[in-house]
Amino acid sequence: MVDDSIVPRTAARAMLGSTTDLRHAGEASSGADALRAMEASKPDLVLMDVHMPDMDGPATAKALLAKYPGTKIVAWTVSDSSDDLLRMMQAGCSGYVLKDAGPAELRRALLSALRSESPVPRRMIPEVLRRVAESTPLSTQTNVSLTSREMQILRGVAKVEPTAQMARELGCDRKHLLELRHRLQEHAFLGQDRNPLGDSVVEAAEMYQNAGEKRPRARGPGRPTVAAGQQTSRSRHLRQRSSTGGRCGRPRHL
Repeated sequence: MVDDSIVPRTAARAMLGSTTDLRHAGEASSGADALRAMEASKPDLVLMDVHMPDMDGPATAKALLAKYPGTKIVAWTVSDSSDDLLRMMQAGCSGYVLKDAGPAELRRALLSALRSESPVPRRMIPEVLRRVAESTPLSTQTNVSLTSREMQILRGVAKVEPTAQMARELGCDRKHLLELRHRLQEHAFLGQDRNPLGDSVVEAAEMYQNAGEKRPRARGPGRPTVAAGQQTSRSRHLRQRSSTGGRCGRPRHL
């Protein structure tokens, strides 16, 4: 744990004290102290503050990773500024956690980083996406060729259509549609260096797409009752969906 204040270091140690997945390896009050402590403890993961005197978080992260490239570094800060998040990610950090996170959320973030995932606060994702979009130059040429079906899916995603609706319109099952969308995501990063922020951008796109999914509503008193033996287009559609496996669950990411 690297922080110039003893209070956050003590709080982090207390929050993680009850978990059996992580073991406390040491503390440092500055970037220079962290470099010296790394030689003795050689931790798998470093929880690091962003704003520190003399040697701040990004500078310390770059120095640590230059000497110990296999170490995972997670920024732990009170700052919800997208500038700080991008600076830490560009320095090579694996994730970013706010200090108002509870013990369970902090533990999940650290374990996610150890699995080479990229924990980022969800409330910061929209601003980060905007910043990435503004800083990414538009390409006038592309070598990616898409099939007609992939183009249809791309138009549906652009219109934020629910996945179930897209599957009905394209006449394919939901599992096949998700496979095609995964191929489109691979095209999006073709020829680019993958980085932790890129993975978070993909997860953010999935999160916003999921937010548009329709959920079945309970039948209210004002809705017509269907007699036994009668079929509606909705009941036929539900039966068809159940025969193809129904909705497929999707893992949720921090």
